[in-house]
Amino acid sequence: MKPTQEQILSAINQLVRKNRITQMSKVSRIDLGLADDVEKLTQQAKDLIPDLTRDLEGIKVSEKNIVQSEKAIVKEKAIAEKADKKERELFRALESAQDKLSTAQRELKGTEESLQRNIKSVDFLNKRLDKTKGKATKTRSSLEKKLNALEKAAKDLGVKIPTGDASKVLKKLISLL
Repeated sequence: MKPTQEQILSAINQLVRKNRITQMSKVSRIDLGLADDVEKLTQQAKDLIPDLTRDLEGIKVSEKNIVQSEKAIVKEKAIAEKADKKERELFRALESAQDKLSTAQRELKGTEESLQRNIKSVDFLNKRLDKTKGKATKTRSSLEKKLNALEKAAKDLGVKIPTGDASKVLKKLISLL
């Protein structure tokens, strides 16, 4: 432990009383000058202590904040990477869905066009069928009458006329009407 200013002066006074120091003024000046210097430096040190304490505490707080910020950065980078990965996955899924939508729309359009062609075809064929049925009905009626007349005439004559082909055609025609 360093001696205080009072301890130094007390020690000098004892030496003077015992006549061990004869030139008190020089020693006094030296010791008092050192004591003044120590006192000034002590005051300067006291004045610096709050600034040093403040700065050291500020550094501790900042270092703690740095550690927290570094941890937060690591965490936020991980979150950002995860979000970026998810965004890329969703973008790929969106592109895939858009491709599927485009394909489905194209196929739907083709199917709708095919449906319209088939509807027109059915309409056309129904009209043509109606005309053909009209002719077929007349032809059937005529064929039945003539076939019956031919079979009756052949029977009356006692001859056999082959009418099998005409009968088959007539049956087929009847089934289609």
